[in-house]
Amino acid sequence: MNIEIVSLIGLGLLVVILFFLIFLRDSEVSKKLDIYERVIEDLNRENHALSKRIEKLTSKDKLNIKLFKDEIQKEIKDQVQNSLLPMVDSIREIEAVMLNFQEEQIYRIDSLENRTKEINYTPSNITESNEKQIIFQYKNGKSEAMIAKDLRIGIGEVDLILKLANLK
Repeated sequence: MNIEIVSLIGLGLLVVILFFLIFLRDSEVSKKLDIYERVIEDLNRENHALSKRIEKLTSKDKLNIKLFKDEIQKEIKDQVQNSLLPMVDSIREIEAVMLNFQEEQIYRIDSLENRTKEINYTPSNITESNEKQIIFQYKNGKSEAMIAKDLRIGIGEVDLILKLANLK
């Protein structure tokens, strides 16, 4: 029986140790739950206080929202103008440079045209001789296109001269 008593005492000790461990674990969990409860209560109080504060601010600031909106729009407009003014100035400078360049190119084209007029200047008797050659070649049976090609002038000019000479 000795073994039975020792085993019963051992079993009893084991049960007591298990209850003690469960009790310790339960007390730790209870402490943590108490802490969580306090934190949740504090958060609820803060939430309630913030809700009241928001209600007060929104009721007071409903009138100020329009003023605030106007101030924001004015500030944005000022910032946009301040950032765009340098760009506008640079665009104007570019435009001035382009106008100067355009005027220079026009001047160059005019001078080139004047030079080509001087080079291509033909006295009026060449035109008279062209008229005589056109009439002569037409009477000899050449077509208007061939005459224009030979004399290096336009077909319209050949046609006009022939009409003026009443040959066509």
